[in-house]
Amino acid sequence: MTPEFIATLPPEARAEAERVFHSFTARRSSYICYPEDEARTLYYVLEGWVRLFQLGPQEEEITLTVVGAGDIFGEGALLPDGQYGMFAEPLVDCELLSASREDLLRLNSRFPEAQAAFVLLLSRRLRQTEERLRDLRFKEVLPRLAKALLSAMRRGKEGLEVTLSHQDLAHLAGSTRETITKVLGELAMDDTIELGYRRILILKPDALRQVAAR
Repeated sequence: MTPEFIATLPPEARAEAERVFHSFTARRSSYICYPEDEARTLYYVLEGWVRLFQLGPQEEEITLTVVGAGDIFGEGALLPDGQYGMFAEPLVDCELLSASREDLLRLNSRFPEAQAAFVLLLSRRLRQTEERLRDLRFKEVLPRLAKALLSAMRRGKEGLEVTLSHQDLAHLAGSTRETITKVLGELAMDDTIELGYRRILILKPDALRQVAAR
């Protein structure tokens, strides 16, 4: 599976990008990087969700963002020096691509089109971060959760479903597990969703879209 940012490159640049990016699986409940690690690798999410977080003064976890398919993280690798400054934790088993700083520098120096592709990916990350901050400031939990459910739903055997845990959805929506469980119960009472074992069936996606737009 070739990601869009590589597929759209000219043939020679695409061949070089395919050479420097390597695929691997990051397992749920592991860590891809730590704050003190030197940022020597850039990551691209092919499939899954990765939570980026830091620890606060009382060792409490502070979620910075959650990145999904089509997003990059570890962008410190595009800079000369520095550390990641955050934990990267897969919320599910994730399929990722990785490339070393040295390979990225050579790729970008040879092919301006590749450099432009990374700028586009970074710009999208910035826009998503700004949108998340705006939602946390101005939206209630219900529309944030609706938006998280819509972004996480996939076609399953019984229809549209979400296989993330309540805690994972809390990370996506910027809330707590207890609050998310309560709001999910309210959506189930309205027959918008159906709660099951390790999965949430989306019965009325259009109703969720209306809630998310509030």
